[in-house]
Amino acid sequence: MTISIPRRARRIAVPLTAGLAVAALAGCTAGSADPASTPGADVAQDIVFALKEDPTCLDPQQTSVTTSLIVGRQLTDSLLDQDPDTGEIVPWLASEWEVSDDLTSYTFTLRDDVTFSDGTPLTSEVVAANFDAIVELGASASLANGYLSGYAGTEIVDDTEFTVNFSAPNVQFQQGATTMSLGILSAETVAASAEDRCQSVVGTGPFVLDSYVVNDSVEIVKRDGYDWASTLRGHEGEAYLDSVSFPIITEPSVRTGGLESGEYDVIQDVPYVDESRFSTDEYHLYAKANPGVPNSLIVNTSRGVLADEAVRQAITKGLDRDQINVIAGSLSGQAPTSVLTSSTPGYTDLGDVLAYDPEGAQDLLEGDGWTLGTDGIYEKDGQPLTVTVTAFYAQDVLEAAQIQLREVGIDLQLNMVATGDFFGAIASGDYDLLGAGLTRTDPDALRTLLSTASAARWGIVDDAELEGLLQEQSQTADAEARQEIVDEIQQIVAERAYVIPTLETVQLHGSRVGVEGITFDSAARLHLYDTMVVSD
Repeated sequence: MTISIPRRARRIAVPLTAGLAVAALAGCTAGSADPASTPGADVAQDIVFALKEDPTCLDPQQTSVTTSLIVGRQLTDSLLDQDPDTGEIVPWLASEWEVSDDLTSYTFTLRDDVTFSDGTPLTSEVVAANFDAIVELGASASLANGYLSGYAGTEIVDDTEFTVNFSAPNVQFQQGATTMSLGILSAETVAASAEDRCQSVVGTGPFVLDSYVVNDSVEIVKRDGYDWASTLRGHEGEAYLDSVSFPIITEPSVRTGGLESGEYDVIQDVPYVDESRFSTDEYHLYAKANPGVPNSLIVNTSRGVLADEAVRQAITKGLDRDQINVIAGSLSGQAPTSVLTSSTPGYTDLGDVLAYDPEGAQDLLEGDGWTLGTDGIYEKDGQPLTVTVTAFYAQDVLEAAQIQLREVGIDLQLNMVATGDFFGAIASGDYDLLGAGLTRTDPDALRTLLSTASAARWGIVDDAELEGLLQEQSQTADAEARQEIVDEIQQIVAERAYVIPTLETVQLHGSRVGVEGITFDSAARLHLYDTMVVSD
């Protein structure tokens, strides 16, 4: 299979991950600038964008935290880009690429005019060093390593041509090459320690990191001479904005108040309860559902009562997802109906499997030997039916689930922790449930999350049938054949309750009128390259 598209040529449809059918991604990008627009000549091109939390790590190859990626996307370009509406994959740093029929090698040709912000050129050797370093990072770059599953090295042909080789078919690498997880960083950056990379990165992006003060702010400035945006962007040349200041404002009411007062031009994460408040002509709202695995209870079946499938099934039947969406969701969102979000290519509607059935939940438990205690919680052999979910965000979602499960006799305890402690729990396996989702524009997200061979494995599942299917879909190029496998995977994961969905997360951000051109990428992360300040 050969894909060759000259720079700025008319885009053609490129099969998403070797041809998997594409589903349109839900959402809107209100306030997007007309590509023909230009910033107001008399208006300062500087904005203040309030973040909801400290980014913790600015290295896009190491992080999966949305706040970090909002900053990292502005600093880092990728080999390829993906249309968020169609799934079409197009050139970016690579002007063309070829995929072998057996999906074990990907040959890229780089643009010859790209440099990093430290002045060094983008070469095949630097790209190879990036991929080699990701493998060396191991668990610190778990998502990136997932895309490089079976990585067998990068063969350098010359300064602009190289081939990435895999020991087994790797269907997800092409889409992975569009993500920030495989974004390309300078040779000096990838040679640094994991800790140092979190504090400072050098990329080829339209902005350059000026400063990062932990728990205070991040400052980025326009990259002089930038002229290699992907064909999906709205203009060519340098970014319109001269600078973006990212103060870290953890209190939602302070962010929304600052947007109203004009202290902030843009804010991350408009609270869903305030969505209608900012749906006026004075503001723009930017809403997009995350593709991938929805917010879920991700199961560790290796310990405690969650080894019992009946208990897991009772939990999934005890959740009223429509009510959770009303309580904790966005007006732009919907209740999950599968273990993949409805905006994910390859999604299969399993609403019947995930239907709210509290009586069915109790019947399952009683048929499994559980007895309802005087406190309203089921027990067996003197032990209450108590499970703990470890999470670092979406506490309101988990509290709604906690109330609903108590009504059917299941005691869900919440363990809200810092981001580092969450990933520490994953590393140690010390958890019952994880409260989280995984954003990915491909159904391979389920392999990343559940496979015993995945460096980014979160759910702990011992299921040989599922493992075989997860590996098979990752090595299947035929679109229809892969879809059949993906359908079966979703059915198994939902029916055996290895992933118990709670809410489809919608990224919801807001800006004042006068800030135009904020757009989403295919993973619902933000591009500020086309953003401008215009006259009122």
